[in-house]
Amino acid sequence: MEKRVSDRVLLLLAIKPKGKTVDFDHIFEKVSRDCGATKDEILDALRELISENLVAKKDENFYVTQEGRKVAWSFVRDPELNRSYRMVMIARYYYPKISDLILPYLIDRPVSLIKVFSDDKDPIHSIKPIFSRYKKFKPKKYNYISNKQDLMRYVNMHAVDFIPYVHKEGQNYPDWLIVDIDAGDEIKNAGDLGFELMKEITNITAEIMEEKFNIKPYIKFSGSRGFQIWATFTRPLGDFEKYRKAVVIIQKSVEEYLGSIYDELRSKYGNIMNKPLTTSTVAKKEERAKQILLDWSSLKPEGDVRAPFSIHYKTGLISIPVELRDLPKFDFSQADFQYVIENASKLSKFFKLEPSDPSKIEKELGKEGLLAFFS
Repeated sequence: MEKRVSDRVLLLLAIKPKGKTVDFDHIFEKVSRDCGATKDEILDALRELISENLVAKKDENFYVTQEGRKVAWSFVRDPELNRSYRMVMIARYYYPKISDLILPYLIDRPVSLIKVFSDDKDPIHSIKPIFSRYKKFKPKKYNYISNKQDLMRYVNMHAVDFIPYVHKEGQNYPDWLIVDIDAGDEIKNAGDLGFELMKEITNITAEIMEEKFNIKPYIKFSGSRGFQIWATFTRPLGDFEKYRKAVVIIQKSVEEYLGSIYDELRSKYGNIMNKPLTTSTVAKKEERAKQILLDWSSLKPEGDVRAPFSIHYKTGLISIPVELRDLPKFDFSQADFQYVIENASKLSKFFKLEPSDPSKIEKELGKEGLLAFFS
């Protein structure tokens, strides 16, 4: 791999806030780490960039020009350059354009953040994520985002992934019912075939929620390999435990239906799946390698979930809404940040979260309570 010293210097300077100057020692530390460049090579690169009006010098420090930022933007998809830098550049470009879409899921609740920095061992291909659930003071000081300015303040601190709490501070129930659909390792490792199975199970789960329980489902791609189904109600189901039990009830109904089409599924997906195919047992991950988990674990005090339209810090893909009828043809290209920006208005219509009448799921929860009483 060529050193491409000039490109690395320009990208490093381009992720700094406008007007921020950087001394040579900082540039040398970061660029030499990424490619082993010497001081003389980096000095030559800086002279070249200054001559091209891509970098300027103030006193003994350096900063990127507006033209330099434009050139550096052409590097954001370049796999030979620092991954965390490229992800931060994308976040600073992306979030101002979709802030109106993500803010409704962040406002009025604590928000967990994931900031990305260079991985010490492999800064080109890997990142070092820093998770921030709250500032470590007593009492806890949560992260709050009330407007676009707050959002961008965190983005400028390298936050790329926004994961709000499922409840407002002090509230004893979640605002959303969330069914997190997550594949076991053997299904994930099956590539496209496993992803097709995930889409089919997500589709079936959403249809059962709507047809059996009158719950209007809203589907969201996780940003990695899974999906989530969100819903809201005209009145709360009860405390966090009620919402978790609701997911278990839904999973049992899904598995009951799958039992009638198991042979058909086996003919399509072969031995990447077990029977039963789904589970709501969160523990013992090694035992569900060939199963799909309908996960309820975010539905707890201080439980959090990736916001619609957030960037997934591992993949760089966007966690986007997917309309049910479009789910079978969904592919990862639709979660690219540029595609999302260009189709933001259409995508926002797929996630309106209109409240459902909880009567049917409440009735099933009542039956669960009676069974527990008599057992």
